[in-house]
Amino acid sequence: MNSARLRRQDGFIREVLWLVLGLAIFAVVVLDGLALFNVHQSVKADAATAATQAQTEYALTLDLAAAKLAAKQYLIQANEKLVAFSSSTSPDGATVFTVEAKAHADTYVFKLLRYVGLKKWVNEMTNPTGTGTAD
Repeated sequence: MNSARLRRQDGFIREVLWLVLGLAIFAVVVLDGLALFNVHQSVKADAATAATQAQTEYALTLDLAAAKLAAKQYLIQANEKLVAFSSSTSPDGATVFTVEAKAHADTYVFKLLRYVGLKKWVNEMTNPTGTGTAD
């Protein structure tokens, strides 16, 4: 009788361990998803803010190099990288700045998918780019 009771307890402990393992895997997947979503959203907003910073600097100095430097410095503070910077003149005569930025998402296990043949897709997902303009 004691032996049967111990076997039932072992089964219960095994079920609890499986439940904890399942919840841990789910938590890691959710955290990776949130990290990817957050970086995709923030890179677009940061590129637009960097373009605005460039526009502000250009309005003060009328120097395109200083405007580019202002955008680059903003992106460095946001842990992002300046990919492209351009300026053009709109039909109404205003100077329009376009900034393209690249960010990186740190993930727990999503990055391991590159070892199963998804290297290009994983790199695209964890290193998104965003474009922002200011006129």
